[in-house]
Amino acid sequence: MENNIVAETKNSHGEMIGEAKTFEEYKGAGVFADLLLDRTFKKAFNPDTQNKVCLIALLNAVLEGEIASPIVDVQSRNKEYSDGSNENRTSIFDLHCIDSAQRRFIIEVQIFFQKNIVNRSIYYASQTIIAQGQRGKKYNYELNPVVTVVFMEFNVFADDRYIRRAKLREINGSCISDTLNFAFVELPKFNKPLDELETTLDKALYALKNMKNMTQMPKQYANTVFKLLFSTAKLAKLSKEEQKMIDEAQKAKWDEYAIHKAAIDSGLQQGLEQGLEQGLAQGLEKGANQKAREIAKKMLLKNEPIDKIIDFTELSEADILAIKASLGQS
Repeated sequence: MENNIVAETKNSHGEMIGEAKTFEEYKGAGVFADLLLDRTFKKAFNPDTQNKVCLIALLNAVLEGEIASPIVDVQSRNKEYSDGSNENRTSIFDLHCIDSAQRRFIIEVQIFFQKNIVNRSIYYASQTIIAQGQRGKKYNYELNPVVTVVFMEFNVFADDRYIRRAKLREINGSCISDTLNFAFVELPKFNKPLDELETTLDKALYALKNMKNMTQMPKQYANTVFKLLFSTAKLAKLSKEEQKMIDEAQKAKWDEYAIHKAAIDSGLQQGLEQGLEQGLAQGLEKGANQKAREIAKKMLLKNEPIDKIIDFTELSEADILAIKASLGQS
């Protein structure tokens, strides 16, 4: 596919630097891989390698105040939970892990708009709940918490908040159950510049959103666990095979973006064309009605019979009588 579709991009300071018009521009500065690719994300936050510290820091920051105790250790549970979505893998990918407190985590990245994203998350979290059920008369519904974290490269909610945390609560806000926990992060709404990053969450989201456009690791990350992300995502340190796979994944993401944008543009154009057509028809109808009324006035002033005026102008008798009254004729 020839890639001439426009996409937004930013520099290492989070500032807009124009629009990418080619795949080479879209994939970033060419120093670090895009963290929001399936392969890169899973490698950067792998719960079974030293990079688990990045995943733990990310989850604790996103879920702050919503889980009973901080996460101290995690490991993969992909073997336990092998059921997955059949959706296009360039649009969604996920990571499943479990911590030392036996809490199950579903971490998703959504690249393109997903209708009913909240309901979708509830559905898959519920599958993880059901999977904990045990046969037998003595089973008393002892359930370990399931936590779903969704990072989105699009906006869903109406206000400017970029993170939402939720669980089962009373109307007054009191927690009823910790069994289901959700966090939704809208990355386009996170717009803090590099020099204003303060919290762990700030640094995590900035890296997720902007690493592919950086040419070196900013000093703000020097004494954080996230410095591992930069070494993991540095293209020069990857094998040729890994670089090829990441390039192919980035190309697939770009192509999907191009198709998605073309579909939106096509729908918008179609809507404009339909709107113009409808507006033109309405305008012509209104103009014809106005012209008929002007003719009716002239015929009434010449004392033409009402039946003749109706036949000539195709106006209703009520319209003719109303025009007649406006002329002061009885």
